[in-house]
Amino acid sequence: MRFTRPKECATCPFQADGCRKVFKFRVEEDVRRFTAPGRGSEKWAQLFKQRTAIERVFAYLKLYLELGSTRKLKKRALMDVQLSCLTYNLCKLALDRWNKTMLQSQVA
Repeated sequence: MRFTRPKECATCPFQADGCRKVFKFRVEEDVRRFTAPGRGSEKWAQLFKQRTAIERVFAYLKLYLELGSTRKLKKRALMDVQLSCLTYNLCKLALDRWNKTMLQSQVA
């Protein structure tokens, strides 16, 4: 695996020329730190496409509805999850219906 580290090149005299130091690692050195395939590679993109629907929903809820960083406990946390899921389902339903009407208008 190869990584570029521009932060470590802050004191490099060749930084003005656009030099980017490249570090090579073996995945076996630290399995938790270096994953294979690396993010941003073509193989990683292919594996990313194979995710299940529930993984996509969880990722959406964590990213856009902030369920990954909630500080509520018990009933309030459960209510927050339920409201977020309801919001997600309503948005998907509205988008599906809108796409269906747009498709029908294009055909007609």
